[in-house]
Amino acid sequence: MPSTLTERIVAYIAERKATKQEALDKEISKAGDDNATLALLSETQRKLNTDFTTNTWLDGAAKKAGQISMATHAVKFTHSAAKGSNLLAEQLGHDNRYIDTFCLAQPAVDAVGNAAALDVAKLLQLTDDTGKSLLQYLKQGQSAPLDPLTDDHAQLTSWVDGLSAALQNRAPSSHTLSKQVYFPVAEDPSGYHLLAPMYSSSLSQAVYNEIQHSRFSQEMKAVRDARKANKADNKMLVAYPDIAITVAGGSKPQNISQLNSGRGGLTYLLNARAPEWQSQLPRLSQTPVIFEQYAVRAATRPLIHRLATFIKANKDEISTQSHREALEQKVDEIAEAALNAVAAWQTLPAGWSNAYSQLSAFTARWLDPANPKWQEENDDWREPLSTEFGLWLKDSVVAAGRREFILGAGEADEWRQQFKQLLWEVN
Repeated sequence: MPSTLTERIVAYIAERKATKQEALDKEISKAGDDNATLALLSETQRKLNTDFTTNTWLDGAAKKAGQISMATHAVKFTHSAAKGSNLLAEQLGHDNRYIDTFCLAQPAVDAVGNAAALDVAKLLQLTDDTGKSLLQYLKQGQSAPLDPLTDDHAQLTSWVDGLSAALQNRAPSSHTLSKQVYFPVAEDPSGYHLLAPMYSSSLSQAVYNEIQHSRFSQEMKAVRDARKANKADNKMLVAYPDIAITVAGGSKPQNISQLNSGRGGLTYLLNARAPEWQSQLPRLSQTPVIFEQYAVRAATRPLIHRLATFIKANKDEISTQSHREALEQKVDEIAEAALNAVAAWQTLPAGWSNAYSQLSAFTARWLDPANPKWQEENDDWREPLSTEFGLWLKDSVVAAGRREFILGAGEADEWRQQFKQLLWEVN
């Protein structure tokens, strides 16, 4: 019902104000008896109260909406400096031979443009109790959710026209930094179409959601726990091995798009490579710490740098649930990369580790699991190996961060537990 959406619009504006009010209250508290500072903050408070009345905020949103484009396909994923048009694709038909945007029942709508105007994009994505968004109302030329918020017809018209600007692409264009393909359409060499392939942020979001669910949801965790305990479960365990990632936007993923910002810039890529013949296995050096082996270092180095960058960017922030989940995800990615890196050694003939005296007993137990000298009931190797991982990762992250922050035993122990949990799931 439109009335539900009206209520959510008012609540959203109030929520935006509350966030800014909280920050302002902290500044006022810090000011103490400084009258000059308090006077400035008082003016800020007055402006905040004025700007966040429902009508005034919507006036501003209507003016800013033209700075963003609601899109399913965004040009900035091709190149962050590309300035061509984005595309909000309608249902153009689906071929069952392909996985594409149109195989999604409800593709997520992204927002591209001025990061300072992304709050308008969130407004447009608010929905009523039937799941119909303000964006969809405007696409259908309906203003029902906005009608109760003003008695001024001219103001209502300005809201509808202004917010609808996020849906319009008045001058479609490509850009020198976007991809272009010459596609022949006639025998004459001069006959061709110039195609501009567009990256589907909506499809990328669907893949991301699916993989996140398989790796971190409580549902999948319960299935993995049941498997570890050798118990039956009525749900199927879903896993996606050998995942690669790309990162768009660097430290400012919001400059690419809204959905990209929500993913932390991360895009998952599924392994579609043909099998590769490996003529030789990675060599083992004399280092006793398996995580210092070149193969493991090479596989984890870029992920460790991402983790260090994340910690540096958030070291002064208050720890939140979303922050902790993001941190846990990044550590899981490093642990999985380490497990993938040692997999080649684990496939060698049983007993091969006997020739490498530099390997600790728990490391050899991990790398050479079929060695007949191990006792099946001896599971003590996971604890020291996990401890070694936690300490190694702590030191590696501090070094990658150029020692601009300090990590302690608490982080090492937390990461030890994560790695041990992963070992139980795969070994």
